[in-house]
Amino acid sequence: MDFDAAAARLARDQSKVKGRRVVTLSDKAKKQAEFQKKQQERLRVERDRKRQIEQYQRQYMHQCERTLQEKAIGPARSSLLLQPTSIHGDGDKIALPPSVLETLTSSAREGDDMLGGGNPWTFRIGIPNPDYSFPASPLIQNLIPPKNDAGLDAKEHDTFSDDSDDEEHDDNGKEAYLDELALKYLVYTHGTVVEFTQEEGHVGVPKHIAAVLLDKKNRHENVRHIEIPTTRTVDPAAKSMVERMENDDDNVAMTETTIVTDGECTPGHLAWGAFDIPNIQLEITMVKLPKGRGCTLTPTQEAVRNNFYGLKDVKMVLEQSLIRTRATLSAGDVVSTWHRGVRFDLDVSKVIPTTFRAVTCINTDIEVDIGETESKTKENHANPQPHQDDNEASSGFRLGTGTALSSSSKTTASLPGPLKTIPLQSLLPEPPVEQEEGVCTVQIRHSGGGGKRRFAIHSARVKDLFAFAAAIVNQNEDSFRLVTRFPRRELKMVDARDKTLAEVGLQQGQEMFLIENL
Repeated sequence: MDFDAAAARLARDQSKVKGRRVVTLSDKAKKQAEFQKKQQERLRVERDRKRQIEQYQRQYMHQCERTLQEKAIGPARSSLLLQPTSIHGDGDKIALPPSVLETLTSSAREGDDMLGGGNPWTFRIGIPNPDYSFPASPLIQNLIPPKNDAGLDAKEHDTFSDDSDDEEHDDNGKEAYLDELALKYLVYTHGTVVEFTQEEGHVGVPKHIAAVLLDKKNRHENVRHIEIPTTRTVDPAAKSMVERMENDDDNVAMTETTIVTDGECTPGHLAWGAFDIPNIQLEITMVKLPKGRGCTLTPTQEAVRNNFYGLKDVKMVLEQSLIRTRATLSAGDVVSTWHRGVRFDLDVSKVIPTTFRAVTCINTDIEVDIGETESKTKENHANPQPHQDDNEASSGFRLGTGTALSSSSKTTASLPGPLKTIPLQSLLPEPPVEQEEGVCTVQIRHSGGGGKRRFAIHSARVKDLFAFAAAIVNQNEDSFRLVTRFPRRELKMVDARDKTLAEVGLQQGQEMFLIENL
């Protein structure tokens, strides 16, 4: 029947349509599956790349920490966090609990090289940033390994040996590390230990360490807005006296008028000076700082007002202060020294090597330069001086050796006498800075100032010494004599003109002469 044929034909047509629809749906599903697979692969590659970059950045930080030989000294090699209290001291020496000494001696028995060799134990003292997460520094975030590099191979990329104190450091290579540290901590400095007698859970902090930690200029601009809580030193004996007197009705009035204990305080002693300290835990990490080769100390405005630049024995004053009170120098620290009852504070503007912006000054010779304050620099720009010859002196000296870096032979016309202008270029050249054997640093003083110059005592002659002195006072060599004190010795040009300095009694080291007019 026609009806049956039509039904069969309709069934065949529907079957063909269904077949074509299955094929169409299958192609779409296949394309969608391929797209999802590619997307998942891309996400996987991105995750792997991100993980690779983070590993590279952490390995870079680990490399820098290995160069500094950082050592966690807390329980189970964790970070050591201690509450600060105030202690007496003019330098960078902190007091630690006995448990820290036990940890360090235990590590020394296990053969830790960092704790041997006779080097001082130095520590990083920092206030942890509560908002820190790695990586915080843009310099670290921009550290990206090559795409074919699975990470940083320490053997191939570590250009800093563990014993590189006397070698040139790659200063730029540690810039990112220092920037990360400046964000990991609100502020940090360095110091050594004076004793292991502090109460457990506490660290004794001297005034200078506390001042550095509370000085906002030492903090990264991104963390300066975070306030550091402080507390103040109080004499515990005075506090206990208050408590005893409060129990005595007859002495209540005297208590209220003689002793005041306002606010939250920390144990200390008022004889050390009442000073603020951070009222927040400090992180103490052991580090091995490079040996210092140089530093620049800039007097504070108060030191300038106290006539620091007028001191006659700057070298002696600073040398004794640094040797007595300091084991480390960090950029941003404040060094204090006393001279004849007057205190002079100097900012540590720069240290060499600059790799970690901190050095140790124990068992090393440090060339110290005296920097100029901002006001003095502006004054010098307003009143420019004649060009200084290469043979002339800077304001530096070599700490611990008594050797000046170069001479200070500026002409000063202040004394009467026959005028004889001696060009500085005509003076006998100084021996090389690295030469110390057979070299004497001669300091000339007179009422109008003075100067300093280095001489090779076996080749330089008396006439060369007098030519230097004449250039300082702007007089004829025959119009004055050079004398020493304690014991007094006299040196005249006419008596020993062509004799060497060694022949007239000058020895290696340093010598000071006064000018007396004839």
